[in-house]
Amino acid sequence: MFVVKTLLSQLKEINVKTENINYLAFSHLHNDHTGNAKLFLHSTWLMQKAEFDISHSKDAINYGYKPQDYVNTKAKIKKLAGDFDVFGDGSVIIISTPGHSVGHQSLLVNLTETGAVLLSGDLYHFKENRDNYAMPGWNNKKQTIHSFALIDDLLAKNKATLWIHHDKEEFDQLKKSPYFYQ
Repeated sequence: MFVVKTLLSQLKEINVKTENINYLAFSHLHNDHTGNAKLFLHSTWLMQKAEFDISHSKDAINYGYKPQDYVNTKAKIKKLAGDFDVFGDGSVIIISTPGHSVGHQSLLVNLTETGAVLLSGDLYHFKENRDNYAMPGWNNKKQTIHSFALIDDLLAKNKATLWIHHDKEEFDQLKKSPYFYQ
């Protein structure tokens, strides 16, 4: 999938400066997700401790990580051990969903008008992965199946909509900057 607008240009369209973003949560630190990491060195990065440990190890490159994108930054890192309610009010909850990586995480966002939306990161790559419980590349089968079931339960419990990040057909249907969901 090719993005036409840069992240900085999209933020500019909605009058948001990177220095005004307090928290940054990557789904995981594979190199196709960390290209803009250094724009947020002033933010607190929220990540699973397991993801931090492997992505900062001498073997990081062997697991699909590109340490030069995020190692030796001055960003404050809050290492998580499971789910985390970012603001303490249930509006944004990081959900630990290992499988694609050891510290993969998804995001449950409760919007006042749109309702609950669950951002799956790379737990699924395509709708077919979800429909068939099929493994995207890199995934640990046991962890992924467990995380798939967890997501199924969260979707039902919260009446949430699932957004699958690599699914182009779904992506084409979503609002893009400067439009947004409330």
